[in-house]
Amino acid sequence: MATTLITEIQQAQTRLPLLSRADRGALIARILRELKTHRREVLANVPAAERCVWIDRLIASVSSTISEITNMQDAEFNRVLNEFEKLIATLDGISHAEKPSKTIH
Repeated sequence: MATTLITEIQQAQTRLPLLSRADRGALIARILRELKTHRREVLANVPAAERCVWIDRLIASVSSTISEITNMQDAEFNRVLNEFEKLIATLDGISHAEKPSKTIH
C-alpha cells in the first residue's frame, strides 16, 4: 500500500502544475488515511503508545489544514509532498523491519 502511495506522490509531483485543488486535496486525504492506518495497525502495538503522540499530532495538524495545504503554491506543495514521501517510506520500512521473519527449519 505504501509503495502505491509513494508512486502516486511521485506522479503528482511530475504533474504538479496540472493538479486541481480537488486532486491535491484527494492526495492529501489519501496520505492521511495511510498515516492513520499505520498508526492503528503498526504503532498501536508499541508498548508505550504515548511515544507515538507525534503521529497523532501530525494527523490532527494535517487534517485541520488540508485546505491551506491544497492552496499552497506549487513549490511549497512540492516540498510538502517530498516530506510526506520520505515519511511514508520511512514508516513503511519500520513496519517491515518489525515483522517477525518466518524461518523454515
